Order: sequence, then C-alpha cells, then structure tokens
Amino acid sequence: MEYKDLNGYPCRLFFEQGQSQFESKHVLIIAKWQGDWLLTKHRERGLEFPGGKAETGETLEQAARRELYEETGAKAEQFEWLAEYTVHTDAPFCKTVYTAVITEIDDVVRMETDGPVLVSQLDMDERYSFLMRDKGMEELLKKVN
Repeated sequence: MEYKDLNGYPCRLFFEQGQSQFESKHVLIIAKWQGDWLLTKHRERGLEFPGGKAETGETLEQAARRELYEETGAKAEQFEWLAEYTVHTDAPFCKTVYTAVITEIDDVVRMETDGPVLVSQLDMDERYSFLMRDKGMEELLKKVN
C-alpha cells in the first residue's frame, strides 16, 4: 500500500516480510495492557506507540524489547512481526512493526519519554503524534483490531 505521511513523504506499507527495498533499522510496537492500548507520551510529538532505532549489534526484536521497556516500563513475553513500512525522505528508512503480549509494567524512571499512557480508545486528535494519524497507521490498526 502506498500513501503520504502527514509530512508529505511517500510511504509504502508491507504486510509480507522481505518486501521493502531497505533494511529495517527501526521498530514500532503495538500492544495492549489489560484491554487498553499502551502508548507513550513523547515530549514533543505527543501520544504514540513506543518504538525507536536498533542499536549496533541488536536484532530488531531485541530493539523492540528494549524500546518498549525504556519508553513505557512494559515487559513482553512475545513479539510478533506485523508489517514493515518505508518512508522516502532524503535518507529513506524502513521500520518494522511488531505486536506484543505485555506481561507487566514496571514503575521505572524513564529518560526518553514521559512514560506509559493507557487508553481504551484511540481518538487520534491533536494529543496524538502525527505518526499516529496517517493512512498507514489506520491500516495497521485494522490488522490488530
């Protein structure tokens, strides 16, 4: 599926592995905790699913596990590959999307975000990051609902 993100960049969303022409080095984790969506509050962008960039020597699943914990304090017992999407900026990149089964949320000091936010319904208003409000996210959420 092709679409433009809210910054106007062309994007491609893939629901089959190996379809992107770029190696994925970023992760996004879509998960629920006790029936509520698990988001994080990014200090500049607003509410969004946790995620980030893999560090050197780290697998994408290891990155997903680390980013999930660093941004929300959540621990997961399993991650499942859902999709990949590419964003065609001046330096194009690919992000792998996982779903996760959350087992607990620790009350930890977070450095990167303002911590976990649990919501029963995703309203996608101005409180949400632009990353949450594009056509790609709409299609991803159809797959997990």
